[in-house]
Amino acid sequence: MKNKRKIVGIVCHDSGGAEIVSSYISLNDITAKYCLSGPAIKVFERKFGTIKNSLLVDMIDDVDWLLCGTSWKSSLEWNAIQKAKKQGKKIISFLEHWTNYPERFNRNDVIALPDEIWVGDIYAQEIAERYFPNIKIEFKDNPYLLEVKQLLNQFKPKRKLREKCTALYVCENISDHMFLRYCDANYLGYTEHDSLRFFMDNVSIVDKNIDTIVVRPHPSDNNPEEKYGWARQHPIKASCNIQFSSESNLLQDIADCDIVVGAETMAMVVGLTANKRVISSIPKQGRKCVLPFSKIEHITRVRDDK
Repeated sequence: MKNKRKIVGIVCHDSGGAEIVSSYISLNDITAKYCLSGPAIKVFERKFGTIKNSLLVDMIDDVDWLLCGTSWKSSLEWNAIQKAKKQGKKIISFLEHWTNYPERFNRNDVIALPDEIWVGDIYAQEIAERYFPNIKIEFKDNPYLLEVKQLLNQFKPKRKLREKCTALYVCENISDHMFLRYCDANYLGYTEHDSLRFFMDNVSIVDKNIDTIVVRPHPSDNNPEEKYGWARQHPIKASCNIQFSSESNLLQDIADCDIVVGAETMAMVVGLTANKRVISSIPKQGRKCVLPFSKIEHITRVRDDK
């Protein structure tokens, strides 16, 4: 008699966690039930079509174990950890970045830790083992980047090749995140606006041939045109065409650009995977970029080299 196929409960809210968890599902033969909210819904539906969404309590009853992302604002995954443990169901969290590990499992000083944590590279593994010495940390070759590598060839540049240069600026919702955690939007010494402005102030230092800047908002930005509207009035508009991305897929925006710029978002790592030039535009007063990749350039260093 064959063993009954196990069902995995998937819990995600933020886009970052949704990307890595959905890629893991896509690359593995998994039967899943879902409890999704927020930006995660669009991520999963982009990959799998319409998702049948369940209430958390109902889903936990129907699955054998749970795999979840982590969120900085939502408590969905945090609640899932607590409820799964009460029902004796194993729960695993997949970390998709390299920052704020303890905070991901803390809500109002109440800590809810999973049974196991998965990480996608050795840098994340070292960080996780330092913060969570009593939890099993398992390395899984980053499924999101593996999937990106498989998909890159499907995305061809839409714009005509020319001598000039297009820079893609990938946004992060830094200020909301820091305010929620520390009641200080400027906790890191800069905000998403400071990082974008620092890049625009130094465009000619990055590359004198840049004539188009495409601003790609973060999925959690509700009204990006209003939030970043000031960018259209920046003095650089005299020599650069400033646009807001209308692409639903990050890979298309990356295919269309020559340079990827941001603060410390995972989208910059995707840029590296696509063999693009990648630059961090964190201002001098801000915290050092935490992305552990030596190929990422930094505007302050570019200036020194000049």
